[in-house]
Amino acid sequence: MNSFSAEPGRGPATRATTEQELAERIEGHITRRASGRIRDLHVLYSEDAIIIQGRSRTYHDKQLAQQAVLDLTDGYPLLTNQIVVS
Repeated sequence: MNSFSAEPGRGPATRATTEQELAERIEGHITRRASGRIRDLHVLYSEDAIIIQGRSRTYHDKQLAQQAVLDLTDGYPLLTNQIVVS
């Protein structure tokens, strides 16, 4: 599995860019895994947590998004799923 930690010893600008790139990569994986069924998808990534936000029609879609993140992160310390089902 892939490890998503920012490289130590890099400056804040590089770390922010890396975190943004990783968030975009996670968003892409969620979109593919949930077949685009998460609207307004946004991922916030930091060294301490991953937060996924958006809207879905079913709890199953919300669960697919969460599982997509777990597939990529291999036990990341904190995952918060803020996808609203409506």
